[in-house]
Amino acid sequence: MDFALEKNEKQLLVSRQYTTWEIIKLYWKSEHKVFAYLFVAAVLALTILLVGFDVAFNYWSNYFYNALQEYNMHAAIRLLAAFFILAALYIIVAVYRYYLSQLLTLYWRRWLTEQLLGRWLEKKGYYYLETFDVKTDNPDQRIQEDVNGLVSNSISLTVGLVSAVTTFPAFIYILWTLSGVLTLSLGPLGTIHIHGYLVWVGLLYNLVGTWITFKIGRPLIKLNFEQQQREANFRFAAIDLRSHAEQVALYGGETHQRSIMNFHFVRVLDNWYAIVLRQKLLLWFTAGFNQAAVLLPFIVALPNYFNKVFELGGLMQSVRAFTSVQDSLSYLINSYTSIADWRATCSRLTTFINHLNDAEMNAEKSDRVIMKQQPENAIAVKDLVIKSSHNNVLLDSIDEHFVHGNNYVIKGESGIGKSTFIRTVAGIWPYASGEVILPENKRVMYLPQKPYMPIGTLAEAILFPDKKDPELEKHLETVLVDCHLADFIPRLYDTAHWSEELSPGEQQRIAFARVLLHKPDWVFMDESTSMLDLANEKHLYTLLQERLPQCSIISVGHHSSVDTFHQHVINMNKYSRKVQEVSASSQRCMT
Repeated sequence: MDFALEKNEKQLLVSRQYTTWEIIKLYWKSEHKVFAYLFVAAVLALTILLVGFDVAFNYWSNYFYNALQEYNMHAAIRLLAAFFILAALYIIVAVYRYYLSQLLTLYWRRWLTEQLLGRWLEKKGYYYLETFDVKTDNPDQRIQEDVNGLVSNSISLTVGLVSAVTTFPAFIYILWTLSGVLTLSLGPLGTIHIHGYLVWVGLLYNLVGTWITFKIGRPLIKLNFEQQQREANFRFAAIDLRSHAEQVALYGGETHQRSIMNFHFVRVLDNWYAIVLRQKLLLWFTAGFNQAAVLLPFIVALPNYFNKVFELGGLMQSVRAFTSVQDSLSYLINSYTSIADWRATCSRLTTFINHLNDAEMNAEKSDRVIMKQQPENAIAVKDLVIKSSHNNVLLDSIDEHFVHGNNYVIKGESGIGKSTFIRTVAGIWPYASGEVILPENKRVMYLPQKPYMPIGTLAEAILFPDKKDPELEKHLETVLVDCHLADFIPRLYDTAHWSEELSPGEQQRIAFARVLLHKPDWVFMDESTSMLDLANEKHLYTLLQERLPQCSIISVGHHSSVDTFHQHVINMNKYSRKVQEVSASSQRCMT
């Protein structure tokens, strides 16, 4: 069975606010809706068929116990044979209901995960959410765990509800028929004749039980939501330690890291204990409720038995029918914990999707940069104002023109916004205004200080952002040799966490290998040699200029060693209000 994610799925989960019901019904409006409706119809039909088997077993119990009471061995043997046939058919139907429901779960989860991934990755939403949003935690858990919880619990709760709804009318008729009339003497007030009294006892018992369950269990929804969030934060703290194991070890920061882990774990345990207390209270009631329900049908049916309204078989049939009705009516009681967990999962998923939309809308509202293209092979920025995410002006009124064929180095004091300038030109920094003009039909690459190393083979890491390209793969060994990474040639098709396998300097050389492979017309490098020695830095810049003479280089660098590879220096200090204010203050002090 192929469960690979479809690459050409129509994106139905779009940029807007969603409720839980709107997320659920998307699958049933998708291109898979015919398949989905057929499967759910089959599952529900099998569920109703299982209820039919329960009715058959109910009548079987009447005939079988009557045969025992009458010492009719032949009838009892025939009924035992019939039971084995019914049981075999029941097992077949139950197995296939499970199989089809799980298959529907798999396909629905695959589709919804693909939709959520598409929604997360479009419009740079993942970047805005991670960089600027403080309300949304652990998007990875929302996509992996909460989608699974939403789909599987939605199906299981629906199947349980359908089973309860169809069980009730099927057995209420049996129970009403067997109940007969209960006559209660009220002395001088006369007598009361209660028709179908077993039905009324069951209804009253379960209505009271359901109301009490909701009163006790309602806080579980909020507690389960909080528990998932705290578990995710604890897990993220552990992942953060793994990702920065070397830094923590070199600092000797184990005590500090232990305090962080303990803080998050204590919060997990505190909320967990609150859940345990609430579930204990709920269990006191539900356990007592279910145990009382075992004796209740005997108590209410015995008067008819002793009054010889029915025989032993009728008593056992009444008990089983009462139990079935009681089970159907107590569906909400017995499923309340699952419902509370489902509600918490739905809340987390809708919160994630809606916060994603909020982050994108906020970025769109803040972004006042006009991105243009021009036939001229040049890059220009006009009247560009760059702010921090807290609306503080970093760089003001930037006007620069980059001519192809020349190399430029961007200088300036640390922290004034040089890297943010590159992000703005790349179109991913929303807190800016002005105009950015890029050349038409020319490839521009951006190299951050810390290159991204995707999980996969080393070849795929070097080819990034491409996944597979046979033409580029032919040159992998050559660029590794050129970038002084020849030792990794035998490991080109090994799969590993390369961000952990490679040193920071090796990762920066991988970034240069990507440039050599993709041959851009322009490349922006944000301190892309900060982890290299001077010899390697000189070698790689020289390599770019020799192998890619058509590529113009724009670098951010603090060290003078980079200057020799560029013809022009752009000093960002002149656009920094902070630097200008400090300079003006210094001059006033001198005078």
